Parts: sequence; structure tokens; C-alpha cells
Amino acid sequence: MDIPATEFHMTNCPSEDLLLDYAAGHLDPAQAAQFERHADSCARCAELRASQSAVWLTLDEWEPAPVSENFNRELWRRIDADEASRQRGWGETLKSAFWKRIAPLGLAAAVLTGVLVVNHSDRPTAKAPSMVVTATDADQLERTLDDIQLLHEVDATTATPEKVM
Repeated sequence: MDIPATEFHMTNCPSEDLLLDYAAGHLDPAQAAQFERHADSCARCAELRASQSAVWLTLDEWEPAPVSENFNRELWRRIDADEASRQRGWGETLKSAFWKRIAPLGLAAAVLTGVLVVNHSDRPTAKAPSMVVTATDADQLERTLDDIQLLHEVDATTATPEKVM
């Protein structure tokens, strides 16, 4: 790494990359000596040099905790158990969500069919059937759908949550 001499002037401190290279010991001896001379006369660079040296010293002294012999086996067992419970959970969720979505639609269709049958049963059969929905029928259908939605929300809040492993 070729460093211009002006980079170490008091008013022009070296880049942080150079400081990190110095702390990691990646500078050649001439560059390291040049940086040290600059840091001896620059309070900011001296502080950065001291803090980076402390970090590297701490990292050199750090010892990781030993890993047990069956660590990999236990890790894979937990991963497999978690995956199996997740698949069971999704299957049950999809099944119950399917019925929770279909039941209100089926009930709404049954109510609409009932309304249409009752509405058309008193008319003569000689005429071609026509579909007429009155404002009363529409209001009744809307209230029924609102009630179904309310029952769905109550059911969702009272459902027991699955245990998380």
C-alpha cells in the first residue's frame, strides 16, 4: 500500500481504513512508523490508535466456549422437531382456515337461495322466472352476513393458541 506523505500531515489525518490496517498489523514497517509519528502528534489519531489496539487485544484474548461432542446431533434433532411441528401446525391451520372461510359463504348462499325460493313461490309458474331482489331482501342478507362475520371474529378470538416448542 503506497501512502502519500501528505496523508499524515497534522491537518490531513489518514483514512480509517489505514488506521484499521495499522491496528490489524497489515502495514509494512515503514508505513507503520510513519503512522505512529503522525499519531504521536495528533490527539485524534492517538485516541483511535489506542481504542483499536484495545479492541484487537481483547479479540486476541477471547476464547470461545467449548462445543459438546453431540452438538451437531442435538442441533439437527431440534431442527427436525421444529420443522415437523411447523408442518403439523400449517396443516391444521389450513384445514381450519378452509372451513372457516367456506362455512360463511355456504350459509350466505343458503340464505340467498331460501330468499329467492320464498320470493318466487307465490308467483304463477306460467311466467318465465325473473330475479327480483327487493331492498328488504338485500338488507336482510347484509345483516345476515354481518352476523356471520361477527361469529367468525368471536370464534377466532376464543380459539386456543397452539403450544410453541
